[in-house]
Amino acid sequence: MPIITLTEGQRVELPPVATLARGNTSTPGIWRFQGPQPGPHLAITALIHGNEVCGAYALWPFLKSPPTLARGQLTLAFCNLDAYGALDDARKADCRLQDEDMNRVWGRLDEPAPASPSSEWRRAREIRPWVQDADVLLDLHSMSTPAPPLGLVAMAQKNIAFAQSLGAPALLLRDAGHAAGLRLIDSGAFADPARSNACMLVECGEHFSENALATAVDVVARALLLLGVESAAAPASNEEAQTLIEVTLAVTIQTEAFRWVQDWSNMDLVPQAGTLVGMDGEHQVRTPHDHAYMVMPVTPRFRKPGQTAVRFGRRVTLWGD
Repeated sequence: MPIITLTEGQRVELPPVATLARGNTSTPGIWRFQGPQPGPHLAITALIHGNEVCGAYALWPFLKSPPTLARGQLTLAFCNLDAYGALDDARKADCRLQDEDMNRVWGRLDEPAPASPSSEWRRAREIRPWVQDADVLLDLHSMSTPAPPLGLVAMAQKNIAFAQSLGAPALLLRDAGHAAGLRLIDSGAFADPARSNACMLVECGEHFSENALATAVDVVARALLLLGVESAAAPASNEEAQTLIEVTLAVTIQTEAFRWVQDWSNMDLVPQAGTLVGMDGEHQVRTPHDHAYMVMPVTPRFRKPGQTAVRFGRRVTLWGD
């Protein structure tokens, strides 16, 4: 049973990969529970990235004691089992993926199999049939730097409505994704505004932080209450109004020489348009408007061409104002 040290110093047990992989379906890592009455299908995905453990932590109790559904269907998907299986406390930051980012492959799954398909591509093909028809998808992640929890709602209004019904996180982000490839929330019915299937990707907090674990537990409890699942974990009360930030520009790294002109934190607010924030070779990266949020600026570990350097955002809505 893996034990990891949180950023605050506490030691926490995580579920063994063999436990998650066992599943109760024909596909490893996929667990499905059915209520006696018809109802919505909720899918919760965890471990799209092997080092983003908050989702596995939050869902583990339902493997020990299966949830009781009054209606509908619940699918729990533990995704990148290979990367998670390599996790240990000494190198926990190094277990994000095996071959490529699993959250960039979802637009390529219908293409002919490449000559040497990545571990993530193959695994995504296994997972998709179990989650693609979900009425609601909750995708649990964490971030490489300290930040408040973020609810990524892609572009469809239906996802904002789902986030409002959930009541968390307090900070929502509307964006069109990444040039490097489609996320799960950008694919299939979830991306079709004419379909009712709703989704949200929750960045629960910094990797291996107490806040990320607590946020994952909270949003799972909220989602299960919406479905009508009897859950031992009650969601935390949340009196914060939800704020919506809309991404106005995504900056993709073009050269190996990308650098920031200073250290930027996630969700830093830059007051003035045209402020120089980084250099990509000879190209200047400047804020496109006043009051620009720096959404998840890339860390040195992931600075390479084709990756998103930063997404600039602007606050467009504040419910409760």
